[in-house]
Amino acid sequence: MSMLRPRVGWTLALLFAMIACDVAAARAQSLQSLRRLIESQPESVRQQLLEELRRRGQTPAAPAAPAAPAAPAAPAAPQRLEPRATVVLELAAGAPAISSSIVAQVRAGNPYRLDDLGFLHLPGLLPIRLAGFSIEQANTRLRAEPALAGISVSLKLLPFDPLSVDALERFGYDFFRNAGRTTRVADVPVPVGYVIGPGDNIDLQLFGNRNESYRLVVNRDGVVNFPEIGPISVAGLSFESLRREIELRITEQMIGVRVSVTLGELRSIRVFVLGDVENPGIYLVSGFSTAVNVLFAGHGIKETGSLRRVEVRRGGRVVSRLDLYDFLLHGDTRGDVRVQQGDVVFVPPVGDTAAVYGEVKRPAIYEVRGEATVAELIALAGGRLATAGAAGVRVTRVEPQGSSVREVGWDGVGREAIRNGDIVHVPVKLDKLHRSVRLSGHVQQAGLYGWAPGMWLTDLLPDAAALKPQADLRYLLVRREIQPNARIELLSPNLEAAWRKPRTAADMTLLPRDTVYVFRRGVSRDEVVRYLIEGDRTVTVAGGVRIQGTYPIVKGMRVSDLIRASGGIHRVAYRTEAELLRYSLVGNERLWNTVSVDLAGVLAGDPAADIPIRPLDQLHVKRRSAVERRSVGVSGRVRFPGNYSIGRGERLSQLLQRAGGLMDDAFAQGAIFLRTELQRREQENLQQLADRFETELASVALGSEEGAQRLATGQALLNRLRNTKATGRLVIDLPAIIAGDSEKDVVLQHGDHLLVPEIPQEVSVIGEVQRAAAHLYSPELDRDDYIRLSGGTTDKADVPRIYILRASGGVVAEDAASRFFYRSNVTAAIRPGDSIVVPLDAEYVEPIRIWTLVAQLTQSFAVTAAAINSIVD
Repeated sequence: MSMLRPRVGWTLALLFAMIACDVAAARAQSLQSLRRLIESQPESVRQQLLEELRRRGQTPAAPAAPAAPAAPAAPAAPQRLEPRATVVLELAAGAPAISSSIVAQVRAGNPYRLDDLGFLHLPGLLPIRLAGFSIEQANTRLRAEPALAGISVSLKLLPFDPLSVDALERFGYDFFRNAGRTTRVADVPVPVGYVIGPGDNIDLQLFGNRNESYRLVVNRDGVVNFPEIGPISVAGLSFESLRREIELRITEQMIGVRVSVTLGELRSIRVFVLGDVENPGIYLVSGFSTAVNVLFAGHGIKETGSLRRVEVRRGGRVVSRLDLYDFLLHGDTRGDVRVQQGDVVFVPPVGDTAAVYGEVKRPAIYEVRGEATVAELIALAGGRLATAGAAGVRVTRVEPQGSSVREVGWDGVGREAIRNGDIVHVPVKLDKLHRSVRLSGHVQQAGLYGWAPGMWLTDLLPDAAALKPQADLRYLLVRREIQPNARIELLSPNLEAAWRKPRTAADMTLLPRDTVYVFRRGVSRDEVVRYLIEGDRTVTVAGGVRIQGTYPIVKGMRVSDLIRASGGIHRVAYRTEAELLRYSLVGNERLWNTVSVDLAGVLAGDPAADIPIRPLDQLHVKRRSAVERRSVGVSGRVRFPGNYSIGRGERLSQLLQRAGGLMDDAFAQGAIFLRTELQRREQENLQQLADRFETELASVALGSEEGAQRLATGQALLNRLRNTKATGRLVIDLPAIIAGDSEKDVVLQHGDHLLVPEIPQEVSVIGEVQRAAAHLYSPELDRDDYIRLSGGTTDKADVPRIYILRASGGVVAEDAASRFFYRSNVTAAIRPGDSIVVPLDAEYVEPIRIWTLVAQLTQSFAVTAAAINSIVD
C-alpha cells in the first residue's frame, strides 16, 4: 500500500494542475484525456483517485455510457400453409421422359387446395402433408418426393378469394361488435305492462283542491306508504294496474283531488348470463332491460354459441326462447322479453350450420333451424341475385366416405334437403360473360362491357379519353379463353397503330370473355404479368430497355414485340447489336447458346432481322457506358464567371479563354485553384495527423513534470487541428499559364474551381505576435517592419523559423527545415497579399516532434480559407 502512495500523489498533482488550466476548451479535453489515464491505472489506484476527486468536488469527464445495442429487427414470421389453403404448382420437366407426363397432369390440376388435415393431393402421388410448413419448407418437401425427382417444382400460395367459401363469416355475430356498452333505457316511455317491484320510484302529482307532489319508493315488502291514505301493496302489479289502483284510492279518500301517476328511477335487478357468451357472470341491469340488453352487457355471444335458441329461464323453467335471426332479418322483437330479478339468460352451443356463397345477397355461414331445404337456406341469404346462373346450384356435402358434390337445378332446390356442413354455391350466369369483354388496368372506367359480333379493339378503346394519363399505347395484353377447353391465349396489340389504321390488320377483333389490360408507361408490368404466365412460356429482357423483367410469350412473338413490351429501347442502349440467350436440349443435357441479333435491323423494321421468340429466351440489349458530365467553376475577377462543362483533357488555359480572360484588376499571382479529390486526401491526412498528435500529447502528460502546462497548450492546438477543414488547394503559377507555359498548365478534373482575387493592398501578420493584423502594403517595409507593426513577437515565438506565405500558396523560409509543405524558390521580398507567419517555438513543447508541422498546417489552411471567403463574398 505504501508503494502506491507516490504514484497516486504525482497522478493527483498532474490531474489538478490540468483541471486548473485557464483555457476552457483545453481543460475539457484534458479532463477527457485524464479520464482515460485514470482508467489505465490499477484498481486500487483508480479507486483512491476517484475518491479524492469526489472529496475535492472535481470529477473528470465521465465515459459516455455505451450505447445499448440496437435490438435487431424481429424477422418477419414466414407465412405458413394452413388446412384448406389454395396453392399453385409451377413445374418444369426435367430430362426423363416420364417427368413430362407427370408435369402435364399436375399442371392440369392447378390450383390445388389442401384438405382439412393439411394434405396436398396430387394426381398419381400419395398425399403429402404440408400444413404448418413455410413456403420454402413446402418447396423443399416437394422436391424430396421421389416421383418428382428431376422436376423443377415451385409452390405458390394464393390469397383467399373474397367471394369464395374460405372468406365467409358466420352470420349475425358482428351484431355484438360493440357489446359491453349497455343501452340507456331510463329515458324511454314505460310500457303499461311493466311489472312493479321493490326499488321502483313512483312519482305522484296531486291537483284540484290540493296541489302537492310525492315520490314514493317501493320497499322490500312491495309496499308504498302514501301520506293520509296509508300503505298500498303494489308489488307484482303492472304499471297500468298500479295507476288504476292509486287513482281509485285518491278518488275515494280525497274529495276534489285528482292524481297523475308516473314512474321515476327504475330499480336495478340482478340477472345471470351463462352459456357460450364472451363474459358469463352476474350483471346488474335496469329493470326495464330485455334479453338482448343483457346479452350486450355480457359482451355478446361467442361464435360457438347459438343465435337461434337463446333461452330466458325463470324459477327453473324456460319462459322464452329468442331467435335472433327473426330480430336481425325481420326486425321481429316479440321474443325479446323483459327480464326480472334472478332470471337466467342462457346461450346453448350453436346448432347445425350450412354455408352459401356466390350470387346471393348475403353470402355467409348460417345456423339452420327449421330450414329443411336448399331453397330455405338461400332465402336466409336474402335470395339469389339477377346474375345467378340459370342451371342451378352446386352443393358440397360431407359424407362418411368423403366429400361429394351435387348439381341441383332451380326446380329441385325446394326439395333438396339441407344437412349440417353443407356448402351451397350459386354460380354466376355464364351468359353474362359470354356476351361481354372486360377492360382493366390504367383506364378511366374498368369493368365489363357489352360484346357484339365484329367488335374491334378500337370500339372498346375509341380514343385517349378512355385512358388515364401516361397509359402505354404501344403494349396492351389481351387474355383470351379458347373454347371449348378454356385454354388461355395471350395477345399484345399496339393501340397506337390501331388508332392510325382502325378496323385493319393493325387493329384486332375481340371475342367474348376477352380481358384487355392497359399498362401505365414506365411502370413494371409484374403485378399483372405474373398472374398470366403459364408454366415455362416466358421470356426475359434486360439491359438497355426501359422496363426490364419477365414477360409472357404471346402468339407470333418476335424480338420487336418483346422490345415493345419492355417500353422500348433506352437512350443509353447500343442500337446496333443485341444478344439472345437460348437453350436447347441435347440428349439429357440443357445447353445454352448465344444468338446475335441485328438490333439496328429490328428497329428499322427488317423482317429478316426480327427473330421469333421461343419460351425461356433471354434477350440482352447492350448498354453504352454512361456519358459522364464533367464541370468546373470559375469565380472572381474573370469576365464571365460561372460553371463550365469540360471535355476530357481540357486544360486551365482553355478554360480561361472560354471565361473571357482576366479583368484589369485581377491578381493572377494570388489565384487559388481548388480540387475536390485533393481536398478529400488532405482531410484524411489531417485526421491521421491529429490522431498521431494526440498520442504524442498523452506521452508528454505522463513523462514530464511540466506535462500539465504542455498538455493544456497542446490540447488547444489539437482542437484547432481537428476543426481545420482542408481546402484542397493546388499551387499553380497562373501568370506562367497565361503566358503559354504548357509545362505549368493544369489538366482539369470534374469539380475543380478557380478563384481569381482582386489586386490586394494588404500584408497579413499571424501567429505568435502580440496582435495578429493586416497592414497596408508599403514597398519600403520589410518583414520585420510588419512584425513590429503587430506589436512584435511573443515569448513563445520561434523567430529563426518565421516564414512568408505567398498569395500564390508558395512558402519562403529562412530555415530549410520549414520547407515541409510547399516549395520555396521565390525571393524573400514582401509582396501585396503575402502573409507573415510567426510559428510557435517547438522547443517550448519538446519532446513533441510534430509540433511545428501541426502549427504550420493549421495556419496555412486558415490563411487559404480566409482568402477563399474574401473572393466568394
